[in-house]
Amino acid sequence: MRLINERSYCGTSIEDIIKATGAKKGNLHFYFFSKEEFGLAIVDETNRQFSAFLSKILHGDRPLDKLSNFLDAILKKHKNSGFAGG
Repeated sequence: MRLINERSYCGTSIEDIIKATGAKKGNLHFYFFSKEEFGLAIVDETNRQFSAFLSKILHGDRPLDKLSNFLDAILKKHKNSGFAGG
């Protein structure tokens, strides 16, 4: 996920993924038939993580409080990453 976040889906090859994870090509293909299937699994995991992130930060009595908490959390997340990645 980190590689694709940094380089983009198209900018990340299967070889890049194998090098970064240490997985064998056969092992990767055992779980994912294609790069597209791997990409869909990343979308699913990203969705799960973002939903958990939202449930943790969207608190407050008023919609404006929730929006403010959301924006503060997003800004903090991007500052912590050095505003790198997508």
